[in-house]
Amino acid sequence: MGKSFISALSVDLLEVMGTSARIVQIDEQARLPALYPDRVVTVPLARLDDVRRDPSAIVAAFDPLYAAIERTAADGVPTIIDIGGPQQAAMEEYCALVDLDADLVEAQLPALWLVPATAEPEAMRGAIRTTAAVGRILPSVRRSVLLNGRDGHFRFYPGSPADRLWRAELEPLSSVVGSAALPAIAPGSWAPFEATNKRFVDVVAAEINDIQSWTGRSRPAAKVLRGDVAAFLAAADVALGPLLGTSVGGSDGE
Repeated sequence: MGKSFISALSVDLLEVMGTSARIVQIDEQARLPALYPDRVVTVPLARLDDVRRDPSAIVAAFDPLYAAIERTAADGVPTIIDIGGPQQAAMEEYCALVDLDADLVEAQLPALWLVPATAEPEAMRGAIRTTAAVGRILPSVRRSVLLNGRDGHFRFYPGSPADRLWRAELEPLSSVVGSAALPAIAPGSWAPFEATNKRFVDVVAAEINDIQSWTGRSRPAAKVLRGDVAAFLAAADVALGPLLGTSVGGSDGE
């Protein structure tokens, strides 16, 4: 449950409030196109060899992203941009190359960059690096560290490398730029739905018979699964709602 998981969660929270966000995927994963057919624009990244021979190749490759941003500036419909880990450097290079920040300022277009981090040293280092890079390349963009609880709480054995990294760097940084704490979804509750390409809104709105059909579980187990997902969606709205401008509450229905 990484960046695409968070992107899908954000799209569904917005949709519950009646906003069908545009989706741009800068990644090779098929998860988002499977969830949102005909709504995802995938940026086909230029090969590194092409970029070395012709730096303008990266600009051409990112044209679908820029077009989506222009549409958002025109009609106010938000664009969710899902950036895969390996593509992070290319995205940063593009933003700097075309001075995207100047265009965002000129269009008076507010933007938020969610920087996910899990309670694991390498992930925390990546979040620290990304937050600094975004602040340097896109100074007008609001940044927020998303403390994803999927790998445990951000509490560490005192004096451990993870604890020192957290206390010395990520925790102070989160206080400066802002942060949101996303709780872990109940263990095992999302995997059956992910395997059948279901969305959060699909699950919380479904009848128990549908849950049974999708998961192959008994009726009592299906009730628990739906309740777990509904509880997570409500908690996610508490965490992300102030950033996304949503307030959906949550209920397991029935």
